[in-house]
Amino acid sequence: TAEYGNYLFSYACVPLLKPFMAELQPGDLGKAIPEGAVDNAQLRDVNEAIRSHAIEQVGKKLRGYMTDMKRIAVAG
Repeated sequence: TAEYGNYLFSYACVPLLKPFMAELQPGDLGKAIPEGAVDNAQLRDVNEAIRSHAIEQVGKKLRGYMTDMKRIAVAG
């Protein structure tokens, strides 16, 4: 996927993103979420749904086989 992923992304996603990008207005990206606007219960449920998805389950199993991989240092 590292080699061909960009080709697939460009072929499938760029045409889908063009109309979206054309409608973006200055300031649409990077808007702050107002204090208290995040529903933590909903956020928890969405995160759990993502973790439970079949693709994520396969990814978790595959990552378990990658024992020789080094951790990526995160600035912070």
